[in-house]
Amino acid sequence: MSQLDRKTESVRLTETVQKGGCAAKLPAGQLREILQKLEMNRPKELRVGTETMDDACVWQLETGESIVQTLDFFTPIVDDAYDFGAIAAANALSDVYAMGGQPRIALSILAFPSQNLPIELLGPLMQGALDKIHEAGACLAGGHTIDDDTLKFGLSVTGFVPSSRAWTNAGARVGDVLILTKAIGTGTITSALKRREVEDSVVAAAVKSMKQLNRAPELLHGLDIHAATDITGFGLAGHALQMARASNVAFQIHAGRLPVLPGARECLEKKVLNRAHRTNWDYVKDEVKLDGTSEIERLLTVDAQTSGGLLLSVSQEHEAEALDRLKPMFPLSAKIGEVVPHSLLTRVQISS
Repeated sequence: MSQLDRKTESVRLTETVQKGGCAAKLPAGQLREILQKLEMNRPKELRVGTETMDDACVWQLETGESIVQTLDFFTPIVDDAYDFGAIAAANALSDVYAMGGQPRIALSILAFPSQNLPIELLGPLMQGALDKIHEAGACLAGGHTIDDDTLKFGLSVTGFVPSSRAWTNAGARVGDVLILTKAIGTGTITSALKRREVEDSVVAAAVKSMKQLNRAPELLHGLDIHAATDITGFGLAGHALQMARASNVAFQIHAGRLPVLPGARECLEKKVLNRAHRTNWDYVKDEVKLDGTSEIERLLTVDAQTSGGLLLSVSQEHEAEALDRLKPMFPLSAKIGEVVPHSLLTRVQISS
């Protein structure tokens, strides 16, 4: 082993931060309250802004296309620099896919603690990100770096989508089915990794899921996808709630149908939790009703996901075809619920 390999292999990135991945997000409730008080300029070309807390903004062009713009970065969620770069890139690219778009340009955002970490880590970190950017058919066109106390990395991504085919989180219709493309559980698993309380095989499955690109739009072309969002730091319950609010409908979610990463339930049974399990529940508890669910199922729905799957609101007549197209790339994708009329007290009902 070379001196460089020894220098970088000895570093456990998760031990350099207090919070990792999308679990490091500010609490959703506080963020929403602050954003609602701001008076923002709203040009007519801005089809999607901050109002519905969607995954990216959408700007209408005169050509019949729309620009999709997003920004995402976070602290290390895994120990390997290459995997961290790949996961951070996949997570940022996911916001464009959640709007039905195709990523084209990426700019990197890097804060690096040069006094505490070997600069050689940047090589594998950036290579991991580049591999995902290239897999998405996009290019890295620049970026910005600073010297900071804590490692942070992510991307600003620009994508494009035909305006008539853009997805938002505001179009779910009563009668639709809800499809989730990836299994949940990355939050508790990566918290267990930080504590060294999880088997390597469990971490490997979670890393594989987080590194997978959410390339669902290209698979579902021509089907009636009425709304979409990606499941990240606010957990399944938080992002489902935002989608139901934006669409003025309610969601019925069946906890027993949720695809769950191997080892996630066991981590929760051992009470491997992080701050997001509490703050995400605080955010949703007034509008999410539980019906016969276990405590583990409740925790799974508020588990902060990093580079999680897409939650899709699909017309009932296209349910079977959508799953048939998704399964080869997303074998754990599943129908997890239905869209129902909104009641006065409940936006999301989660039943066993």
